[in-house]
Amino acid sequence: MTCMPKKFRTLIYALILILLSAGAAGALTIKGVDFADRSTLNGEELTLNGAGIRKKFFLSIYACALYLPHPTTNAENAIQSDTCKQVIMHFIHSKVGRDKIVKGWDEGFFNNSQEKMNSLQPRIATFDAFFDKDLVSGDRVVISYIPEQGTTVTINETVKGTIPGRDFMEALWAIWLGGNPADSGMKDGMLGK
Repeated sequence: MTCMPKKFRTLIYALILILLSAGAAGALTIKGVDFADRSTLNGEELTLNGAGIRKKFFLSIYACALYLPHPTTNAENAIQSDTCKQVIMHFIHSKVGRDKIVKGWDEGFFNNSQEKMNSLQPRIATFDAFFDKDLVSGDRVVISYIPEQGTTVTINETVKGTIPGRDFMEALWAIWLGGNPADSGMKDGMLGK
């Protein structure tokens, strides 16, 4: 290669780097949190759609990734599709109190699904009860939806329970992706924008 003109050597080195990094395509690191390019749920392979950071008062609270069977940039499609899907939340902030976590969920449900609150309220209370401790940096919450089974919450590898109903799933997904999302920048990231 030393006989080759410099611009050709540079081009070859660039191509080699592209080829070497191609194996990692799709995987994403955000704020030091690694999200795999794929996840498997109920035997179905899901693809990383995108990821973002939940911020509050300039603080990074958690990194959040959305996994779907087929990538989309359309929020309504991501919310309403009755397919296996998953959200992975990785907490970054040193400590988020249980009361703040529950308050955030409740505000998110109200802001995006106010007209459904009466029918959702008992299930929201059950969901809130899954978050029975403060969450600290490094904690991981996985929220998985399987049609006809419901929405399962797993915190640090411990399954907390499953909430039935497609309507509950849609209300929960709307907290991240609805018209009044918890964080619009996070919404854009999760939609791959």
